[in-house]
Amino acid sequence: MSDYFRVGDIGAILAGVASGAAGAYAYYSDALRPLAHSFTIWIVLVVAVTAGTPRRRAMVRAVGALIAAVLAFYLGKELVYGMKYAGMSYRIDVSTTVLWCALAIVAGLLAGVLLSVIGRTDGRGTVATAAVVGLLVADVVRQSDRSGVGVLLLATVVGIGFVGFRGIRSLRQGVQVGAYALPLACLGFVIVSAPDILEEVLIGFGL
Repeated sequence: MSDYFRVGDIGAILAGVASGAAGAYAYYSDALRPLAHSFTIWIVLVVAVTAGTPRRRAMVRAVGALIAAVLAFYLGKELVYGMKYAGMSYRIDVSTTVLWCALAIVAGLLAGVLLSVIGRTDGRGTVATAAVVGLLVADVVRQSDRSGVGVLLLATVVGIGFVGFRGIRSLRQGVQVGAYALPLACLGFVIVSAPDILEEVLIGFGL
């Protein structure tokens, strides 16, 4: 493969498609629906495709994975709806899909810059790992008023375990990650709440 496009980039896109499809299925599942309304799947996705990767490559993979996830999610919702409710029409909201694709680009670029250092033993690697853990915790808090939050809590525990596996290299670093994660969760709450707030504002203006 060329220096501009590698096998790992294809893997990142496929991972995005798989995560988006999983989210679409969860959307119509009573047991798994909280996952479709959270960012847990997507947060784990960007860690999987960016951690330990050179910054520019991480940015490319994160953007590709997240756009693929958004498209697979909305197309998957239409497909699952058609299977569950045969004969009923379903129309993809193009403006909402475009909005989330734009957010995916912004989030992917930031994730590539900030999360590619996960796995390093220095301060940047530790803080980046802690920031992701904080995001996962914040997302559970954001969704805590929904029914069936238990499945999201379980997914979050698994997600934190995965992030720890990718980012923590010693007991000392693990303690530091835990110490930084809680205060960073406050910032994380603002971040995970922002897209929904933006979407509501745009809807309010008829955009």
